[in-house]
Amino acid sequence: MRLLKIIIPCLLLGACVFGTSKNAKFYTQSATSINPISTTYTAFVGVNRVQLPRYIDRPQILTQLKDSAQINISEYNRWVELPSILTTRVLTENLGTLLPAAQIKMNQLKGDGFDWIVSVEVSEMNAVLGDKAELVAWYTIKNKSTKMLARQKFANTVEIGKTYDDLAQGYSQLLAQLSQEIAGVLIKK
Repeated sequence: MRLLKIIIPCLLLGACVFGTSKNAKFYTQSATSINPISTTYTAFVGVNRVQLPRYIDRPQILTQLKDSAQINISEYNRWVELPSILTTRVLTENLGTLLPAAQIKMNQLKGDGFDWIVSVEVSEMNAVLGDKAELVAWYTIKNKSTKMLARQKFANTVEIGKTYDDLAQGYSQLLAQLSQEIAGVLIKK
């Protein structure tokens, strides 16, 4: 009995000291270096926070199995911030690169002073590692009096590799394509 009182605490202490857990890896999406589509377009454009389905707007990265409805949630591969914030920041940076003479800012003031307000609602943001990443979203452009000037659907896929880094780069490419489409609509208004 006395020996058990000594051995059990030693085993527990050893498990705490020598036990290891897997470290999480953190990923980000990034604005891509794309050429401006207009250097003369000047407007004050606000970008609302991108709306994502709740199951997607989490730090854990989601992937899907090919030809399956099953979703995998990775506890050890995470976004550096919530995807809704991350995609809003990347979209805003991309629009600023595409329209360098315009003022593009995240809309914190709910429309005060902006000439145009851009809103994006993502309906699908799926990835199959080693296959493709997909983005399906509706975007809306309204003027400062909240009159809707455009509401269009964006849907595209890009091929991705087998790693989570490939997945993050794929989503960055898709956001660049979405940004180009939105900027194209803005310069026509």
